[in-house]
Amino acid sequence: MGVPLDVMRSRLRMMEERRVEFEKRVAASGGSLPRSDWWRFQYVSNPYLLGCPDDRLALRFHDVMTNQTELGREGLIGLLPVDDPNEFMGKFTHLLEEYGVRGGLPVWKSIPRPEVDYFADGGPIATRMFNGYVEPDAPFLVKYGNRQFLEPMLREGSIRICPASYYNDPAHNAAVRDDEITRLFCIPTWRERLDGGTHTEIQGHRVSYDDDDIVLPLVVPDYFLYSLCDQIYYRMPTDFGADAAIVIRDPIRFKQRVISAFLARFPDCEPLEGPVTYYDPYLDYTKFRIPEMAKHFGYAYQREVRICFRPKRRLTQPMEPVFLEIGSMEDYADLVSA
Repeated sequence: MGVPLDVMRSRLRMMEERRVEFEKRVAASGGSLPRSDWWRFQYVSNPYLLGCPDDRLALRFHDVMTNQTELGREGLIGLLPVDDPNEFMGKFTHLLEEYGVRGGLPVWKSIPRPEVDYFADGGPIATRMFNGYVEPDAPFLVKYGNRQFLEPMLREGSIRICPASYYNDPAHNAAVRDDEITRLFCIPTWRERLDGGTHTEIQGHRVSYDDDDIVLPLVVPDYFLYSLCDQIYYRMPTDFGADAAIVIRDPIRFKQRVISAFLARFPDCEPLEGPVTYYDPYLDYTKFRIPEMAKHFGYAYQREVRICFRPKRRLTQPMEPVFLEIGSMEDYADLVSA
């Protein structure tokens, strides 16, 4: 359900009152405000979520909170510090302003996102997996999974690389399942709607927005995808249903071997590798140029590093998983398990 015009007008009046209040405070303080108040001032000056439907806003709230919390080494869940170099505290503050004119925050349990119980079966499995393990000093990568698959990966370098479309399967858990083919963008339309607009033209196509913002999908052809993490994060094993992990102490050698083995069999693919760019569908319209290396910010807590292979020509047959042998990893990787 969208947001009616009379509701938007009422909320905008409250936003305008807040904006005027902040402008007076800025003028009285010589241009100084606490950081949290700057975020509030920033939002009421451009309330980009004003016309966002309640259900989409609640999902955004869940995504922001998920990324603003962390499972620590001691097995305790806590908030990231305010000075942590991420954008989520600002997004959270924007949401507080928006929910302030909507009558309060949503009920957490009513948000349609699956919950993960990190404390079932004796507490977070990561505390047992990594107990006593000393992390490498140099940069490393981590592959989470089941021991039965990671053991042959360590011994022989046996890995499976799946099509991106494989991950949009209801059988996967919430941390694994994602539409890796589509990137969604949301364009606010509250100003146009309040001015009587009902549609716009985008690249020659008429797009109606009625009582909602414009939701635009960017769909890319299928590609091959292999995912890892850039550090040890204690929530990941539970999220992924993993009981083991391989810590790769020489990421460059690993990536070179994977890319070489793949291209030896599929030379008509272009390799892509590196950290994922996490984008905000309401704010980041130009943050990435390579869709295969970008994901919705809701998954930013995974700190993913990926290796992708993009076919140079459109394929006529559906992609299937590829099995590679890259040689033993035992001299540059460690297997840890519960």
